[in-house]
Amino acid sequence: MEPTITSGKHFANHCKMTGSRFEDVCLGDAEFDNVSLAGAEFHNINFSNAVITAANLGGVTFRHIGTAPEADGSHRPQKPVLFTEADLNGSKFEKVDLRNAEINNCNIAGLKVDGILLTDLISEYKAKDG
Repeated sequence: MEPTITSGKHFANHCKMTGSRFEDVCLGDAEFDNVSLAGAEFHNINFSNAVITAANLGGVTFRHIGTAPEADGSHRPQKPVLFTEADLNGSKFEKVDLRNAEINNCNIAGLKVDGILLTDLISEYKAKDG
């Protein structure tokens, strides 16, 4: 495939671009509305400060999320991520750094941490502390 767009602002409307490939492209401040990215693959993407609303994320896999490693293998902390009014029912978090994360005003029925119901842990903590 030969490049067809070199630079500048462009408007695509009612456009089918299935199978297109984007490499080394800057789309900062771009807007996407009513776009299907079903089956798309993203690698080495900078989504910093992006806002995603009204998205269907069913079946999506997030892997190797965070800042790129430094030369010594360490990672700089990234800006916090906010999930609000999200349905993550049945989702799994594996090998995820949740230090200093907060869960507020959420339905945690059935939520397990290392196989233990969080509601049971909270009840035990309250009984012990109370």
